[in-house]
Amino acid sequence: MSETPLSAFLRARRLGLLPADAGLATGPRRRTPGLRREEVAVRAGISADYYARLEQGRQRLPTGAVLDGIAAALLLTEPERTYLHGLARLRTAPTAADTDGPPTVDATATALLASLDRSPAFVTGPRFDLLAWNPYAAALMAGPASRPALERNLLWQVFCCPYGSAQSANHAPTGSIGADLVAGLRAQHADRPDDRELAALVALLGARSPQFAALWARHRAAPPRQGRLALHHPDLDTEILDYTVLGLPGAGRHLFVYLPTSGVRERDPFRRLREGPAARPAARR
Repeated sequence: MSETPLSAFLRARRLGLLPADAGLATGPRRRTPGLRREEVAVRAGISADYYARLEQGRQRLPTGAVLDGIAAALLLTEPERTYLHGLARLRTAPTAADTDGPPTVDATATALLASLDRSPAFVTGPRFDLLAWNPYAAALMAGPASRPALERNLLWQVFCCPYGSAQSANHAPTGSIGADLVAGLRAQHADRPDDRELAALVALLGARSPQFAALWARHRAAPPRQGRLALHHPDLDTEILDYTVLGLPGAGRHLFVYLPTSGVRERDPFRRLREGPAARPAARR
């Protein structure tokens, strides 16, 4: 059988787990990266054949107890455990929430954006599309309203936009904004294997960014969280920003707010964003 989302996740996480992390000895006879299937099966309390069928996409509908055992064996986090259960009960048909048209931003979220008048802030949808933003975010992201639909996306901003993609810190395997966004994209779509827009986005980003492709292949899943963004922008008086993420009503809606790091807040690094290009220093001749 062909690989399924569940089998791909199990295989990736098994191969990415160090034997030492699972309390297993390493030695010269170990040729397989990560754990062996038999080792995962023993730790999960199931037969090796049953686990092999799951990983090969030949076993349907594992029970909740089996999934919990596998989650423990693979040392999954709580969000990853939830993601695993979501993969095992994939929907076969879209719901009304998937087909009601493009995501929208309610009046409360719009008012919240307007109240954030000192820092860039924006709202994203389930695929991290940019749904709404304040003027400072518009300046920081080079006017998303006038850009192609693909570029009105936070993943594109981090992995493909020159300001963010050139910074290797944004794409580290763990603890980076890139890793967190990719994990968030997986977590928000565990039960939507037939989401054609998601598949198109993943294919396009993977083709344009080897860093995105590598992070997507890790099969991490977790809600987006606060962190740091590195970028070099002509109207920004710093190259490091903190950001925080708040969940909003509506499936997959989040509010992102960029903040100066503690060492530069007094310098008001967003001043030129607020004042526009006229505030840039004159170029030397």
